[in-house]
Amino acid sequence: MFTVSTKQLVDAIAEAAAFRLPEMSDGTAYLYEELYVRLSNGEEIRLSEVDWESFDLDDVDILRDLYSDVLEANMFRAASIAEILRSITPVATGAKFV
Repeated sequence: MFTVSTKQLVDAIAEAAAFRLPEMSDGTAYLYEELYVRLSNGEEIRLSEVDWESFDLDDVDILRDLYSDVLEANMFRAASIAEILRSITPVATGAKFV
């Protein structure tokens, strides 16, 4: 039997190169952080909230490529990892102090 620290596992996954986002321009970062992430979390965004001066058409194209090349691929990898973790039967243990 082996034990796994779920905190260490999650930290290692978050730091893995496959899940790391590439460097983004300010406009692409704005689109990702202020719009994509919020919309992905189910938040509503009003058009009046969007700072239209923070990005341009090239940033939209870059975000689209980023989604198809990185985010979508990582979504499937993350789903696979989550399915594996769900299939592991947890065992209750206690900390041992001397």
